[in-house]
Amino acid sequence: MEMTDILPAKEWAKLEQDIYDRYGVSAHAHNKDGAPFTGRELWGNRLCPALRKIPGAGTGICAVVNQAVRAEARQTGKSVITECDAGLMLIAVPVIVDGEFLGMLGGCGGLCDGAEPESFLVEKLTGMSEEQVAELASDMRRYSEEDAQAIARDIEERVAEAVRAYTAGH
Repeated sequence: MEMTDILPAKEWAKLEQDIYDRYGVSAHAHNKDGAPFTGRELWGNRLCPALRKIPGAGTGICAVVNQAVRAEARQTGKSVITECDAGLMLIAVPVIVDGEFLGMLGGCGGLCDGAEPESFLVEKLTGMSEEQVAELASDMRRYSEEDAQAIARDIEERVAEAVRAYTAGH
């Protein structure tokens, strides 16, 4: 079973768009292998797309945390709220049908209250200066722990609704 058995890719893309519009995060749906499949890129800040343009940065920052989060979400069946190696918030909600992990829906790219981007690490992985990182992150949205929890709950409800609709039809 795949994510697109629950909803077509264009419907997952609509959910991504709505999450982005509501919360200002880089929204994403990933399949069980951790690959995005909607064809959309919605950036909630200026730092992330700049990082992704640098060879190896996406692998060194995004892929590592996505792999760890996917493993945790698969194992626990629960939403994960954490930070990536660049210091940015990441929320991932597992999509599970009849005990089978199909993928995740979530968002990333803001800063948790009191956090700052990990400029030193980003500099080492990308060659960007700490000043460049600070400039690209200067207008980044901040989220409290309560904000992150509320976003996760909202995404959980949307996933549960999609799974209910799917299972009612099968």
